[in-house]
Amino acid sequence: MDQVPPGTDQQFVHELNEAVQHYLLAVDAWEAAYQKYYRLPGYADRVSDDLQEEHQTYLECRRRLEKLAPRARGLCFKHGLRDPFPGLLKATLGQHAPQQRRISAIGRSERSAVTECLMQLTVACREWSQEGESSPAEPTRAAESSAGPSWLRRMVDFLY
Repeated sequence: MDQVPPGTDQQFVHELNEAVQHYLLAVDAWEAAYQKYYRLPGYADRVSDDLQEEHQTYLECRRRLEKLAPRARGLCFKHGLRDPFPGLLKATLGQHAPQQRRISAIGRSERSAVTECLMQLTVACREWSQEGESSPAEPTRAAESSAGPSWLRRMVDFLY
């Protein structure tokens, strides 16, 4: 993978991607531990002793994501994308008893919206940095980036 200078948008998107992945893993671990025992609904404010470790991990990951959210919002605005990150931070854990409901506090549609946004930000920041570095001798790349590359080209660039 290319070396990215620290402090660039591309580096920030990489850090944001890691923070989101750790946050989602922490939510999943918290919910897995919550599902182990029979619990009463509505006691989300009070964390039981068996959830202390998972809850601390969740809080650390949430704080990290909260710090990155304002700049992520700015990048989404800069590149014309919908900002899905506030929805992640509004998730409430333990709102329902495990015997009432088995779906996650962060649904599949929310997760896929965040993943798509991160993918688009990665491509947009990579193109943005390449535009600044491109020379006038490359008119085809500049024409493609002004018209916007196809979604297939962006997917191939993201994966490889």
